[in-house]
Amino acid sequence: MVTIQIDERDPTMLGVYFPEDPFGNDLIKEVPGRRFSRSRKGWLVPNTRESLVQLGRLFGREHCRFDEAIVRHHKPAATPVEVEEATNPPWPPTGKMPVVQSFRHLPARSDYNQHPAIIALTNALRTGFYSYKTLRNYKQALIALIVHIDPQPIEDLSIVDYKAYLLFLVDVRKLGSSTVNVHVNAWKFYCEKVLKRERMFYDIGMPRQAHKLPTVYSSDEVKAIFNATTSFKYRTVFQLVYATGLRLEEVINLRLADLDRVRRVITVRSGKGRKDRVVMFSEKLEKVLKHYMAQYARREGPPQLFMFENAETCGQLNRRTIQQVYSESVRFAGIKKRGGIHNLRHSFATHLLESGTDVRYVQELLGHESITTTVRYTHVSIDKVRTLQSPFDTL
Repeated sequence: MVTIQIDERDPTMLGVYFPEDPFGNDLIKEVPGRRFSRSRKGWLVPNTRESLVQLGRLFGREHCRFDEAIVRHHKPAATPVEVEEATNPPWPPTGKMPVVQSFRHLPARSDYNQHPAIIALTNALRTGFYSYKTLRNYKQALIALIVHIDPQPIEDLSIVDYKAYLLFLVDVRKLGSSTVNVHVNAWKFYCEKVLKRERMFYDIGMPRQAHKLPTVYSSDEVKAIFNATTSFKYRTVFQLVYATGLRLEEVINLRLADLDRVRRVITVRSGKGRKDRVVMFSEKLEKVLKHYMAQYARREGPPQLFMFENAETCGQLNRRTIQQVYSESVRFAGIKKRGGIHNLRHSFATHLLESGTDVRYVQELLGHESITTTVRYTHVSIDKVRTLQSPFDTL
């Protein structure tokens, strides 16, 4: 059942909600102006008659339950019987089924967790000590492939068929190069580690990546973000990210024992790629953390294990909560640049390079395996660029 209602926060939009599945998201992407809201855990589409008509065509009117306010607004002359039929449709539907087979007639995504291929993939990733994020992404990619080729067994998929599937991801689903790369890597991992096949079977050309410059804040913008953060705990989190260049997961996993005040370093345990490294621990940062610890002990009791703990569970802070607080702080600071808390890490690297720090040191501080990843920050360093004279100035 698809539930459609007027959004409480923005009456010009309609909220569209349905159970998580492999195909519902693809269907709704055909509606112009649609966007997904993580906070609402559903889709938003323009509150227009055209949107309603298209939703009914895509999902089938028999499977849509409309809020009464929508019916009254877009069809003022509706009879009580018509209002009842729209707001409380019979289930299961008794009318004609839509031409396009939709997600309602296929297993839920969670059912595929018991598929032999998904179980084998999960076991291989777990025994290889891959991160939870990699495990989740590879599972989702392989499930999408299984659904697409059903009822053909995944073991019988040829390289020609898989290349056709990649074209489907690009042309029909409109996936970006990074997402397609995840699908390719998941399939290559399954063939090599699970099916034990030769490399030539899955040696598929990787999609070309777009080379985008990272978003970098000015020093004044960084200060504005700190000042706009009303929560003392989260302000300290943001200051730590900018002071050390840590990734968000590395901040969440930072333990009290990782701070070495004598050697003036912070040890990052099991960073990206399960690699350890050290970053600077300046006097100013130490003062900030001391002040935070004093305030934290007075309000919630001293942290026991992690530097930043949830007051109720004494466990790690929630990743999504940090991101939401950061987004609000950026909005209140009046900054229009797009991106999340990772922008503070970008700014850390760029500002170091602008101050004359050797790029190899920046590479070590950021934990980059290849220096080519770090070199991209030299392209956004503006100190040299703004000293150059444009030929326009000599006209």
